[in-house]
Amino acid sequence: MPQKVISIMSNSGGVGKTTLTVNLAYQLARQGKSVVMLGCDPNGSLTLFCGLEDPSADQTMDWVLRSDFKGDYPLFPAWRDHIKGVDACLGGLPLTETTQRLVLDKRGAYLLSDALEDYPLPHDVVLIDCPGTIEQLHVVALAASTDVIITLKPEDKDLDAMAKLLEWISITRTELRLRPAPKVFGILPNGAKDRAMHRDNLGLSDIEGVVSLPEIMRQMGIPMFPAIKDNAYVANAAAAGLPLGIYRAGEPINKLYEKIAREIVKEMD
Repeated sequence: MPQKVISIMSNSGGVGKTTLTVNLAYQLARQGKSVVMLGCDPNGSLTLFCGLEDPSADQTMDWVLRSDFKGDYPLFPAWRDHIKGVDACLGGLPLTETTQRLVLDKRGAYLLSDALEDYPLPHDVVLIDCPGTIEQLHVVALAASTDVIITLKPEDKDLDAMAKLLEWISITRTELRLRPAPKVFGILPNGAKDRAMHRDNLGLSDIEGVVSLPEIMRQMGIPMFPAIKDNAYVANAAAAGLPLGIYRAGEPINKLYEKIAREIVKEMD
């Protein structure tokens, strides 16, 4: 069974990348897949969302993204009291220096890809939690990925940012000569509210002349998952260091995360 390496990307902050990462990891584990989450975001949200302590610099992804890396991944088990098979390699502030170093390294764009090829992780799925805006760590993640999932809020500015991200993915895949080229697995609107802009962008209004996000995705041939509504339980679960499926198993939003996980598993089997 080929390993899936999926980058969770956006081109704006606060849109639910880490939330999606941890909830996908949990739902994939529930379906019998082993998962490792790689925190490539300097803000270190993955540490908080997994209920873990801040690691030292040599226990973060900074250690992995070095030209002299020898395969000793600093992995931490996540939620072992609740489920088996989920590990995390954490990000955080050390990655601010990593970004500068990657620009100067001749193999900088390929360091994660090289690491995963030379020292394969045993997990079925690798989920990469990327930074909130396009930077060098996005390049590293894309070069290592088989797939990309983009999450955004149904705001006008986020749709514009997503369009720029899709263009960047297309250009960068070509520039890096990625073979096979990672594909956009799908788009996930997140934090949807009952407001006019969100309804318009999600195609839920009857206003003529409005080109909605679902229509744009259909034209581009990119799958779009059902929107995740704004929900306090999602934020509360993250603050508790747990995926929603553990924090509040009966919450209907879990079914949406499960749907994405099943689509991933379907491609793998």
